[in-house]
Amino acid sequence: MSLSGREVKRLVNPVGQCQVGQTPLARRLDSLQGKSIGFIDNIKPNAGLFLSYIEEMIRSNHIGVQTHTVRKNFTACKLIANELEGKVQGVVNAWGD
Repeated sequence: MSLSGREVKRLVNPVGQCQVGQTPLARRLDSLQGKSIGFIDNIKPNAGLFLSYIEEMIRSNHIGVQTHTVRKNFTACKLIANELEGKVQGVVNAWGD
């Protein structure tokens, strides 16, 4: 492209743009009485220990709560939350490093 004898360069941003919608957080459970809670262990150091402490605290304060624990593996292609679908009413997810 030329403009009055000078070459014009067009810059393109390679990052692109994504339209992101907002999703509201899930409503908190009114009570843990008679509920099943899922724990997702992200296999980071001490994540399992942290979740076992949380599970112990929940069980000591809420008799009869059922729990289900799943562990992520090293691949990102396995959808771990699907293993809890239909089994639990709440989830505790270990995140971070």
